[in-house]
Amino acid sequence: MIKAAADAVCLAVVALPAGLCRFEALFSDRGDLFVLFGQGISLVPGLPGNWLRRAFGRLTLDGCAADCQIGFLSWFSSRHAQVGARVYIGPLSVIGDAEIGEGSLIATRVSILSGRSQHAHGPDGRLIPFSRDRAAYVTIGRNTWIGEGAIVMADVGDHCIVASGAVVTATVGAGQVVGGNPARVIRTLDSPADPLASTGKTGDGVMMLCKEKGKSMA
Repeated sequence: MIKAAADAVCLAVVALPAGLCRFEALFSDRGDLFVLFGQGISLVPGLPGNWLRRAFGRLTLDGCAADCQIGFLSWFSSRHAQVGARVYIGPLSVIGDAEIGEGSLIATRVSILSGRSQHAHGPDGRLIPFSRDRAAYVTIGRNTWIGEGAIVMADVGDHCIVASGAVVTATVGAGQVVGGNPARVIRTLDSPADPLASTGKTGDGVMMLCKEKGKSMA
Protein backbone atom coordinates (compact mmCIF):
# COMPACT_ATOMS: atom_id res chain seq x y z
CA MET A 1 0.00 0.00 0.00
CA ILE A 2 2.86 2.37 0.79
CA LYS A 3 4.49 1.67 -2.56
CA ALA A 4 1.20 2.19 -4.40
CA ALA A 5 0.68 5.48 -2.58
CA ALA A 6 4.22 6.64 -3.42
CA ASP A 7 3.70 5.76 -7.09
CA ALA A 8 0.41 7.68 -7.09
CA VAL A 9 2.10 10.75 -5.59
CA CYS A 10 4.88 10.62 -8.18
CA LEU A 11 2.36 10.29 -11.02
CA ALA A 12 0.61 13.40 -9.68
CA VAL A 13 3.91 15.32 -9.42
CA VAL A 14 4.88 14.62 -13.03
CA ALA A 15 1.36 14.92 -14.45
CA LEU A 16 1.76 18.56 -15.52
CA PRO A 17 5.12 18.22 -17.33
CA ALA A 18 3.93 14.94 -18.86
CA GLY A 19 0.76 16.65 -20.05
CA LEU A 20 2.81 19.41 -21.67
CA CYS A 21 4.93 16.75 -23.41
CA ARG A 22 1.83 15.05 -24.77
CA PHE A 23 0.53 18.42 -26.01
CA GLU A 24 3.89 19.05 -27.69
CA ALA A 25 3.68 15.65 -29.43
CA LEU A 26 0.48 16.74 -31.17
CA PHE A 27 2.34 19.44 -33.09
CA SER A 28 5.99 18.38 -33.29
CA ASP A 29 8.28 15.35 -33.41
CA ARG A 30 11.20 17.32 -31.96
CA GLY A 31 10.46 16.52 -28.33
CA ASP A 32 12.16 19.58 -26.85
CA LEU A 33 9.90 19.67 -23.79
CA PHE A 34 10.13 15.89 -23.42
CA VAL A 35 13.93 16.05 -23.28
CA LEU A 36 13.88 19.13 -21.02
CA PHE A 37 11.67 17.55 -18.38
CA GLY A 38 13.27 14.14 -18.74
CA GLN A 39 16.74 15.50 -18.11
CA GLY A 40 15.45 17.58 -15.21
CA ILE A 41 13.84 14.57 -13.53
CA SER A 42 17.00 12.53 -14.13
CA LEU A 43 18.78 14.82 -11.64
CA VAL A 44 16.67 13.63 -8.69
CA PRO A 45 18.78 11.13 -6.69
CA GLY A 46 17.91 7.95 -4.85
CA LEU A 47 14.65 6.08 -4.61
CA PRO A 48 12.43 9.16 -5.07
CA GLY A 49 14.23 9.85 -8.33
CA ASN A 50 13.67 6.31 -9.54
CA TRP A 51 9.94 6.59 -8.77
CA LEU A 52 9.66 9.98 -10.50
CA ARG A 53 11.50 8.81 -13.63
CA ARG A 54 9.33 5.73 -13.83
CA ALA A 55 6.17 7.80 -13.39
CA PHE A 56 7.29 10.24 -16.09
CA GLY A 57 8.04 7.32 -18.41
CA ARG A 58 4.63 5.76 -17.78
CA LEU A 59 2.92 9.00 -18.80
CA THR A 60 5.09 9.92 -21.79
CA LEU A 61 6.78 6.87 -23.37
CA ASP A 62 5.09 4.52 -25.83
CA GLY A 63 5.34 1.88 -23.11
CA CYS A 64 6.78 1.77 -19.59
CA ALA A 65 6.16 -0.97 -17.02
CA ALA A 66 5.07 -0.03 -13.51
CA ASP A 67 7.86 -2.11 -11.92
CA CYS A 68 10.90 -0.99 -13.95
CA GLN A 69 13.82 0.92 -12.41
CA ILE A 70 15.49 3.92 -14.05
CA GLY A 71 18.72 5.07 -12.45
CA PHE A 72 20.10 8.49 -11.52
CA LEU A 73 20.98 10.73 -14.50
CA SER A 74 19.42 8.29 -16.99
CA TRP A 75 16.99 9.72 -19.52
CA PHE A 76 15.25 8.98 -22.82
CA SER A 77 16.01 10.97 -25.94
CA SER A 78 12.87 9.65 -27.66
CA ARG A 79 9.32 9.31 -26.40
CA HIS A 80 8.95 6.27 -28.69
CA ALA A 81 10.95 4.06 -26.34
CA GLN A 82 9.36 1.10 -24.55
CA VAL A 83 10.48 -0.43 -21.25
CA GLY A 84 9.29 -3.88 -20.25
CA ALA A 85 8.47 -5.40 -16.89
CA ARG A 86 11.27 -5.85 -14.33
CA VAL A 87 13.75 -3.91 -16.46
CA TYR A 88 16.65 -2.26 -14.63
CA ILE A 89 18.38 0.74 -16.25
CA GLY A 90 21.54 1.84 -14.44
CA PRO A 91 22.72 5.42 -13.82
CA LEU A 92 23.97 7.69 -16.61
CA SER A 93 22.33 5.74 -19.44
CA VAL A 94 20.70 7.32 -22.50
CA ILE A 95 17.99 5.49 -24.44
CA GLY A 96 16.78 6.48 -27.91
CA ASP A 97 14.23 4.76 -30.16
CA ALA A 98 14.37 1.40 -28.45
CA GLU A 99 12.35 -1.37 -26.87
CA ILE A 100 13.85 -3.10 -23.83
CA GLY A 101 12.38 -6.54 -23.21
CA GLU A 102 11.15 -7.74 -19.85
CA GLY A 103 13.71 -8.76 -17.26
CA SER A 104 16.65 -7.14 -19.04
CA LEU A 105 19.40 -5.31 -17.20
CA ILE A 106 21.09 -2.18 -18.54
CA ALA A 107 24.26 -1.27 -16.65
CA THR A 108 25.81 2.13 -15.96
CA ARG A 109 26.67 4.55 -18.81
CA VAL A 110 24.99 2.50 -21.54
CA SER A 111 23.87 4.23 -24.73
CA ILE A 112 21.15 2.65 -26.87
CA LEU A 113 21.07 4.73 -30.03
CA SER A 114 18.32 5.18 -32.60
CA GLY A 115 20.16 3.00 -35.10
CA ARG A 116 23.55 3.63 -36.69
CA SER A 117 22.64 5.93 -39.60
CA GLN A 118 21.28 9.00 -37.87
CA HIS A 119 23.46 11.49 -39.75
CA ALA A 120 24.71 12.00 -43.29
CA HIS A 121 26.75 14.52 -45.28
CA GLY A 122 24.91 17.01 -47.44
CA PRO A 123 25.93 18.11 -50.94
CA ASP A 124 28.17 20.79 -49.43
CA GLY A 125 29.95 18.25 -47.19
CA ARG A 126 28.32 19.41 -43.99
CA LEU A 127 26.76 16.94 -41.58
CA ILE A 128 22.97 16.77 -41.69
CA PRO A 129 21.38 17.04 -38.21
CA PHE A 130 19.38 14.16 -36.83
CA SER A 131 15.95 13.66 -38.37
CA ARG A 132 13.20 11.18 -37.57
CA ASP A 133 13.25 9.65 -41.05
CA ARG A 134 16.82 8.41 -40.48
CA ALA A 135 16.12 6.88 -37.07
CA ALA A 136 15.92 3.11 -36.62
CA TYR A 137 14.14 1.22 -33.87
CA VAL A 138 16.47 -0.93 -31.77
CA THR A 139 15.13 -3.91 -29.85
CA ILE A 140 16.74 -5.41 -26.76
CA GLY A 141 15.35 -8.89 -26.06
CA ARG A 142 14.11 -10.41 -22.83
CA ASN A 143 16.44 -11.27 -19.95
CA THR A 144 19.44 -9.71 -21.68
CA TRP A 145 22.35 -8.10 -19.85
CA ILE A 146 24.01 -5.01 -21.40
CA GLY A 147 27.35 -4.35 -19.66
CA GLU A 148 28.72 -1.05 -18.42
CA GLY A 149 29.64 1.55 -21.02
CA ALA A 150 28.27 -0.45 -23.96
CA ILE A 151 26.97 1.32 -27.06
CA VAL A 152 24.13 -0.46 -28.84
CA MET A 153 23.11 0.49 -32.38
CA ALA A 154 21.45 -2.75 -33.52
CA ASP A 155 19.02 -5.37 -32.23
CA VAL A 156 20.09 -7.73 -29.43
CA GLY A 157 18.16 -10.96 -28.95
CA ASP A 158 16.75 -12.71 -25.90
CA HIS A 159 19.06 -14.07 -23.16
CA CYS A 160 22.18 -12.32 -24.46
CA ILE A 161 25.18 -10.81 -22.70
CA VAL A 162 26.85 -7.71 -24.15
CA ALA A 163 30.26 -7.18 -22.55
CA SER A 164 31.25 -3.91 -20.90
CA GLY A 165 32.47 -1.34 -23.42
CA ALA A 166 31.19 -3.30 -26.43
CA VAL A 167 29.96 -1.45 -29.51
CA VAL A 168 27.10 -3.34 -31.13
CA THR A 169 26.75 -2.43 -34.81
CA ALA A 170 25.14 -5.64 -36.13
CA THR A 171 22.26 -7.80 -34.95
CA VAL A 172 23.06 -10.12 -32.05
CA GLY A 173 21.22 -13.45 -32.12
CA ALA A 174 19.48 -15.00 -29.13
CA GLY A 175 21.73 -16.55 -26.51
CA GLN A 176 24.97 -14.98 -27.73
CA VAL A 177 27.73 -13.39 -25.68
CA VAL A 178 29.41 -10.54 -27.57
CA GLY A 179 32.22 -8.09 -26.85
CA GLY A 180 34.68 -5.73 -28.49
CA ASN A 181 34.53 -2.86 -30.97
CA PRO A 182 32.82 -3.71 -33.19
CA ALA A 183 31.17 -6.40 -31.08
CA ARG A 184 31.85 -9.99 -32.13
CA VAL A 185 30.45 -13.27 -30.84
CA ILE A 186 32.56 -14.64 -28.00
CA ARG A 187 30.44 -17.71 -27.46
CA THR A 188 26.89 -18.99 -27.61
CA LEU A 189 25.23 -19.91 -24.35
CA ASP A 190 24.41 -23.60 -24.06
CA SER A 191 20.95 -22.83 -22.73
CA PRO A 192 19.67 -19.33 -23.50
CA ALA A 193 16.89 -19.83 -20.97
CA ASP A 194 19.47 -20.53 -18.24
CA PRO A 195 22.77 -18.74 -19.01
CA LEU A 196 24.63 -20.08 -15.96
CA ALA A 197 23.33 -23.65 -15.99
CA SER A 198 26.85 -25.02 -16.52
CA THR A 199 28.05 -23.27 -13.35
CA GLY A 200 25.30 -24.62 -11.16
CA LYS A 201 23.53 -21.26 -10.95
CA THR A 202 20.21 -20.43 -12.49
CA GLY A 203 19.17 -17.71 -14.90
CA ASP A 204 17.11 -16.15 -12.13
CA GLY A 205 20.31 -16.15 -10.08
CA VAL A 206 22.25 -14.18 -12.66
CA MET A 207 19.42 -11.68 -12.97
CA MET A 208 19.43 -11.16 -9.20
CA LEU A 209 23.22 -10.87 -9.21
CA CYS A 210 23.09 -8.24 -11.94
CA LYS A 211 20.45 -6.28 -10.10
CA GLU A 212 22.52 -6.32 -6.93
CA LYS A 213 25.56 -5.08 -8.86
CA GLY A 214 23.49 -2.43 -10.58
CA LYS A 215 22.12 -1.16 -7.30
CA SER A 216 25.62 -1.00 -5.86
CA MET A 217 26.74 1.11 -8.84
CA ALA A 218 23.85 3.48 -8.23
